[in-house]
This record gives sequence, structure tokens and C-alpha cells, in this order.
Amino acid sequence: MISLLSIVVLTYIVLMMGINFAILGYILRKEYLNRRAVLFLLSIILYMGVESISLGYIIFYHGSPFIEPVVLLLASIPIIMSAIIKSEVVRVRSNKLSAFLLAFSIVFDEIAMGYLYASAFGPHIFNPFIDAVSNIAFGIMMLADGVFFLLISRVKSIIEFSLTTFAISMAFLPSIFIESGKLTELVVSFISTIIMIINIVTLYLIEIKRVTLQGQLFSITLAFFDFLMMLGLTTFASFNDMWLISLSIVLSMIWYFILIFYEIPPRKIEMKLRYPFIFLVFVNLAELTMGFGESVLGFTISNSIFSSMQSHMAMKHGMIMMRSPFTNPLWWLFPINPLGMGLMFIHTNINIILKAIFTSYMFVMATTMTPFYVIMMGAEMSYLVYERYKHAKNLGVKRWVLVILLGIPIFVVLIPYYTNFYIFGMSGMIFPVTLLPFIISLLAVVIASMLFGRRAYCNAVCMSAHMWTNIFYDQFKPKKSSKVWEYLRWVFVIPMIVAFSLYILMEIHLWTPPKIGMTALDPLNFYGMFVLNYIWWIFYFLTPVFGTYSCARQGWCGFGTFAGIFNKVFFKIKANEVEICKSCEVKACDSSCPVKIPISQDVITKGYSNRISCVGCGDCVEACPYNNLEIVDITNYLGKKSHIAS
Repeated sequence: MISLLSIVVLTYIVLMMGINFAILGYILRKEYLNRRAVLFLLSIILYMGVESISLGYIIFYHGSPFIEPVVLLLASIPIIMSAIIKSEVVRVRSNKLSAFLLAFSIVFDEIAMGYLYASAFGPHIFNPFIDAVSNIAFGIMMLADGVFFLLISRVKSIIEFSLTTFAISMAFLPSIFIESGKLTELVVSFISTIIMIINIVTLYLIEIKRVTLQGQLFSITLAFFDFLMMLGLTTFASFNDMWLISLSIVLSMIWYFILIFYEIPPRKIEMKLRYPFIFLVFVNLAELTMGFGESVLGFTISNSIFSSMQSHMAMKHGMIMMRSPFTNPLWWLFPINPLGMGLMFIHTNINIILKAIFTSYMFVMATTMTPFYVIMMGAEMSYLVYERYKHAKNLGVKRWVLVILLGIPIFVVLIPYYTNFYIFGMSGMIFPVTLLPFIISLLAVVIASMLFGRRAYCNAVCMSAHMWTNIFYDQFKPKKSSKVWEYLRWVFVIPMIVAFSLYILMEIHLWTPPKIGMTALDPLNFYGMFVLNYIWWIFYFLTPVFGTYSCARQGWCGFGTFAGIFNKVFFKIKANEVEICKSCEVKACDSSCPVKIPISQDVITKGYSNRISCVGCGDCVEACPYNNLEIVDITNYLGKKSHIAS
């Protein structure tokens, strides 16, 4: 039963939050205030904070009552300063010092109220600081902050919405629900992830649309704090460490309130490469750590709740489980343990250089191949692909964008991949890949590429479609290419052929794979995971350096080159009137091509372009100022036959 004292504590916290919102709302609505008034209001906020700490310490920890006059004296410092400083009216949102002091005071007050709640209701399992920011009351305060400041904002733009989702995502971090049970932790982590995904999408949109100091600072700094929080989630999920996730929440809240109270000048800036590059680094790190942390957390919690007695015994004795058994209803979402796979090579008897290479490879690969990570990234990038759909003018390009949006969800769930691991999803678990499904998968890619060109793989199935086929990445199209890649692409095909051949020999028992430690080196899995879950993501991180579709332009994805061979059957980029291309001086098709194919030269020479490296993105068709180019594939031939028959 809830005691009278507990009711008093809850009432006090609610009342203090109400006073906080009244003060903060007054400051934001008034906008221009006397410096002395700002300091006076700061002291009121600090009084509430120190009083919360005093109540919790004296009543629930039986501390000395003499602490109260001491902390009240410290909270009086702003009022004392207000009597000394010059009386001057300032615009609060243009004053950096005022914004910082307000942000610090509010976060201190909310930590203090969290401490009071933890003192009365728990948790009491860590230290006072961690307990203060690891309870439901603190989460509710962050949720209320996000909603309140969105409601009172004068202009509800994408920036305000991004700030709101940033604050609300913190309110559902699993560390806040540490005493609510493992299942609750898992559910709220899902909620936090969904809100974080929305937040990251808004950051991409700000980065695209706001070429201002304000926009760039917002997107870059919030991406950094998203990464910091997800790094905290990773240490929490992997080692049950509460320090980093607690500190990340507090630092993120301070920055959140600084952005609320300080209006960054929205002046135009020159969009240099360093801004999107820094943004991409932080966003990609946030996505990787979120995928890793959530996958480890989900794997650990779901198996502790749903798995068999054998799994429970293994976890009880400190053994790291590697795979979820089918008894776990969430095995399809958390089939593997990225932490266990990452630690796999640490204890092997190989030299330190190989150990470092294989360990980093396993950590990155084990994260990027998990279904949770693929779903998360697919959700983010799908919206950005939708942005491309909204901007596309050519009907054929619009239709193909819809194919991209539908292609990956269908592929990763229903169609066996050419490896039985989780390269881009869970299909290998549903349909375990043996020799027959492997051959069927290859035939499916060959037939689809013959009918629709390489884009059937590189633009509808491969994750690059979601990653690079959107407005944001258009700014990273390379300016030029090199003929060297045209020759090297065939060199990169050789490891694929070797891996596929060794796999076939292994399946028909003519070759035995070597072992690294206790792990057999399956050539098919190793090649697929190394290229698609390791090398690919390194190039994705470095998109501003290597440009979009580096896999196709530089040809390091051997399987993409293999699919591109079948561009020669039906697929081509065709000119309606070659004479128009001959007289064109703009050559927008060439500059728009992310693979840097000399499309105009091909069209002028033979009326069309159908090179192996073409991914069929349709950018050249969209860019043509004369609307003179079109994509031709099997649908055009079928359409012509249907027209003749009618």
C-alpha cells in the first residue's frame, strides 16, 4: 500500500514540475527579461532542486537536517548575484550564458526530483546519482519536457519536432525501467528505438533542407548525442554498466535545454563537405551502436525469459550463448548474439594482428547482419527513399522507387539468400541454405537481371538501394571516375568465384573447410559477410570520400558485377531522339550518374547505354532537360507486344 508519505512525495514532485513549466514557459513567452529577473528565477529552480535533495536525504536516509541551510545558501547565489550585477534587459534566447545556466539548473532540478523519487520508491541498488536518473519519475519528466516545449513553441518546424523526439527517446531507455522487470525493459527499448529512428530521420531531413549554421549544428550535435546514448545502451546491454548510459542521458538533457533556450543564428553557410561528413560519421556510429546494443539486449532478455532450461543453465554459469533456440518466440528478431560473436576471436591462439582484424570484423559483421539492425536501417532509409519518390518527376523512376520500398522487406524474409547466415535478414533461418537453394538463388538473380537489368539486384534487393537512393546522398555523387576500376572489377569477381566454388565442393564432400580456433571457415558465409556486412559498411561510412554506389563504380562487390553481366539482355538506357543528344551541351545525364558511366557518349554512338556497371537508378533519366531518355527492360517489350496484339 502507498503510505501518506509516499503520496506527499509524489504530490511534491508533480507540484515542482508544474512550477518549473510555469517559469520556463514564462521565460520563453516573455523573451526579453532583465538579467536580475533571470537570476531570480534561476534561484527558485535551484531552491526546488536542493529542497528535493534535502527531503530525500533527511527523511529516507536519516541524514543530518543541517544539510538544508547549507544547500539553500548555495541555491541563493544567483539571487545574491542579481543584487550586484547591472540592471539590463536582454533577449534570453540570444544570450549563451543565460541558456547554459537555465539548462544546467533545470537538469539539476530534475535529477534532484529523481533522487527524491528514488529515495522514496527505489531503486536503491546503485549510487545516488545513478538511482536518480534510473527511475520512472525521471523518465516521465523527460517525456513531459519534450511534449511541453513542443506545445509552447511558436513555430513548429522540423527542428522543434526533432528536439521533441530526441527528448522522448531518452524517456524510454531501458535503464530507466531497471526495477520494472526484464520484459518491461525489452518493450520500452523497442519504443525508444522507434522514437530514435524517427529522430534520426528528422536529422537527415534537417541536414538536407537546412543549409544554415542552425541546421548543421542541430543535426551534427544531436547525431553525436544519439551516438553517446546508444554507446551507453551498448555498455548497459553488454556489461550491465549503468554509468555511461546515465551520464549520456544527463549530458544529452543539458544540451537539449541549451538548444531550447538559445536560438542559434539561422544564417546561410557554404555547404562544405566537412558538415555532411561529420554528420554521417556520428549518425552511422549511432546506428551501429543502436543495432548492437538493442540486439544484445534483446537476445539476452528474450532468452532469459523464453529459452529452454539448458539455455538458462548456460547463462547461469557465465557461458555466452551464441544462437537463440526455437523455443524463444523472438528468435527471428534476435537469432544471434553480436557480443558473443565479437568476442569469439579474442581467446583464440592466433597472432595479435590477425586477432585484431578478425575481432573488429566480427563485431561489425555481427551487428550489421542482425535482423533487428536491418529492420531499423530499412525503416530509416525507406522514408528517405520515399522523399526521392516525392521529388521524382519521371513515372518510370517513381514506379521503380516503389519497387525498392517493397523489394527488401520481401526479399529478406521470403527468399533464400546465397548464404545461410543473416546477411540482410532472416531468410537463411527460415529456409536454411544448402546447395539446392543456393543454386536457386543464383538462378533467381540471373533471371531477374536478364529481365530488369542489374537494378533487380543492386537497386531492389541490395541494401544500397535504401542507403543511396535518396535525396540526401545525391550530394555525394562522384565528379569523375577512373578506367582502372573497369579492369579491377574483374579482379574482384575472382574471390567470389573461388568462394562459391569451394562451397559447392564442400557441399558435395570434396573439400573440408579450415578452422580458426573451433570455428570452421565456411567460404560462402565468410565471403558474403565480409563483402556485404563489413567492407560495404566501411565504404558507406566513407560515402563523402568514395561517393555513392562505390560498390558498382569501383566494382569491389563481385556479385554485383556478376549480376551486371545480364544488363546486356533486355535492359538499356535508350534515347528517344539521338539527334537531341548530339546537340546537347549540358550532358546532365553524365554528371547525374553515380557510377560515372559516359551515358551521352554511349547514346550518341549506338543509341543506348547498357554497361555492366549500370545500377539502373534512373538518375540520368530524371536529369535529362529534354526528357529524351527512358529505361527499357522486359516490361517495354511486353507492352509493345500487347499493343500489337490489340
